Amino acid sequence: MKIYKLVLLTALFLLGLISSKVNAQSPLPIHIGIKGGANYSELPVSAGFSSKYATGYFGGAMARFDVGRFYVQNEILYSEKSSKIEKSSLFESRNVKWKSIEVPLVIGYKVIDMDALNVRVFGGGVYSYVIDENVTSLNQLKDSFGKFNKSNIGYQVGAGVEMWKFTLDFTYQGGLNNISKDFNSKVSSFNVSIGYFIL
Repeated sequence: MKIYKLVLLTALFLLGLISSKVNAQSPLPIHIGIKGGANYSELPVSAGFSSKYATGYFGGAMARFDVGRFYVQNEILYSEKSSKIEKSSLFESRNVKWKSIEVPLVIGYKVIDMDALNVRVFGGGVYSYVIDENVTSLNQLKDSFGKFNKSNIGYQVGAGVEMWKFTLDFTYQGGLNNISKDFNSKVSSFNVSIGYFIL
C-alpha cells in the first residue's frame, strides 16, 4: 500500500513539474482579469463658468492578447467622474457628476519584458456611454446638460508596470467629440489603476 502511495505521489510530482515547465515555455497568450482605480477629471463648460479637476472612481474587467512584446487589451468599466464647476460672478461652486460605461481598446508594447516583471507603454481609443448625470445644483446648466451626447469617443495614452499577475497603470484620457451641442466641451481625466489577472 505504501508503494502505491509513493508511486502516486511521484507521478503527481513529475506531472506538475512537466506541466509547469510547459507553461513557462509556452504561456497562454490570452489573459483575463479585474481592475479598479481613481480618476481625476475636468469637464469644461460654457462662458461664465470655470471648471477644475475633481476625483472619481472606476472598476471592471479586462482581457489581454499577447503577441510577443506587443499586446492588445480590451476593458469594460463602470466609471463615475466628477468636475468642480464655479460660477465666477456668484462665486458659486458645485461638483458635477456623471456615470458611464467605458470600453477602452489599446495596443501596448512591453519595453521591459521579464518573467516576473514588465514595463509597458500603450495607447488607443475609448468609447463611453453616459448612463446618468447630476447637474441639478447648477440651474444654468440644466438645459445644456439635457442636450448632452450620451455616446462619446476619446483616446488614451499611458504607461504601466506589471509584477507577476498584478498591474499598476497610469493613463491620460481625452475626448475627441464635444459632449454637448451648446458649447465646446471635451472631458479629460488622469487615471491610476490597480489590476489582477485571474488567468
